[in-house]
Amino acid sequence: MKYFLAILLALLLVLGAAALVLAIGWREETIPPPSSSAVLQSLRKEALTPVLKLEGTVVRPGVVARGEETVPDSLSGICGSATVREEGTLPEISFGQQPDRVTAALRREDAGEGETLLFTGTLEELAEMDTPANGSYLLDLWAVWDGEEEGFCGTAGYRVALTYELPIRLTVDRQELPQGYFFLLRASNLPEGVEEVTATTDIEFTPTFYPYQGEMVALMPARYNRSAGEYHITLTAGEESRDFTINVTDGGFAVSVQQFEVDPEIANSTVNSPEANAVYTQVTRPLKQMGDPEKYWEGPFILPLDPKYKTSSSTFGRIRIINGVWEQHAGIDYPAPEGTQVWAPNNGRVLYADFLQLTGNTICIEHGFGLKSWYYHLSAVEVEAGQMVKTGDPIGRVGTTGFSTGPHLHFTMSVNNVYVNPEQCLGEDVLGE
Repeated sequence: MKYFLAILLALLLVLGAAALVLAIGWREETIPPPSSSAVLQSLRKEALTPVLKLEGTVVRPGVVARGEETVPDSLSGICGSATVREEGTLPEISFGQQPDRVTAALRREDAGEGETLLFTGTLEELAEMDTPANGSYLLDLWAVWDGEEEGFCGTAGYRVALTYELPIRLTVDRQELPQGYFFLLRASNLPEGVEEVTATTDIEFTPTFYPYQGEMVALMPARYNRSAGEYHITLTAGEESRDFTINVTDGGFAVSVQQFEVDPEIANSTVNSPEANAVYTQVTRPLKQMGDPEKYWEGPFILPLDPKYKTSSSTFGRIRIINGVWEQHAGIDYPAPEGTQVWAPNNGRVLYADFLQLTGNTICIEHGFGLKSWYYHLSAVEVEAGQMVKTGDPIGRVGTTGFSTGPHLHFTMSVNNVYVNPEQCLGEDVLGE
């Protein structure tokens, strides 16, 4: 028994010594604890890419670039979807780890290759932009984490299918309108199946609506001899209707009456001639009813002749007594030497370019949506019907043909058959673009 205990004690001593040696050796081989920066780098390398929450639903990125990795140029594949039903809002968007910056890009879902983006900027700027027309869009979000805090460092891209389903919006661009001016009617956010927009009014004009940039638009004129006062208009699209009150105000026409005499021979062959008046009406009436469904004009209109001749001898809406007959002038007369160049004040399609006994050499240009410009008494016509013209293109020359007392350009504009003051179009885009 004593022999057995001695052996056991010796064995325990040997094992204890071996354990001590191993412990000392392990301590000598232990790697020093890593620095805090190394731990941070390790955490960042292994950190999961932050998820995006879209209206509370988790959306994972379609593209991830960690650290200095190259970021792809574009996204493909849709990560999530949302619907916008109120103007000036966006879906609720949040990140598991708040990025240092987010860039948003919006395009139509059916946009062709290379088509211009509708928007690029921050999410805050996107919420403030004019709401696009109802339809399907793609919203690309690029989120960047600079790595100044613990967590993910890099870039993630998310593509969201965004559908705009906004209520129908019916508007007028002004509710005070001078005599001889026109205003703009708009119907936007029209759902599928609603293609017709109508306007009922006591202004005695039936506007035609044209599709434009996802909306329906129409030009609504007040005649220069329309009595000042309160008028009403009701816009209807589908089951949606809205009433507006329009105040027609004084047109600011020259108060002094203009009187002059025209050679009786000229007057009898023009303004006093039933045949000359009948032909003029026969030619111009169908032109006035026309309206091209395309907006040709771009930006403000320009004066159709050299600005040094901009002083008018007879302004729009002025009362005139010619050979004892009272009339209200439906245009602007610009005296200029015979042969002075006349050019197109904006893009358009020539509807008429020929001689009329009443107005002499006459040109009419359709600028789109029923907006037209007219030129009378020309000495020469330099375009032909059907021709497309650009702003500044030569179209004719100043003259004194037809019912005229001397060389001048009679320039006017109309919305279909209602003459309007050209001054409204000179210097500003009538669509406010």
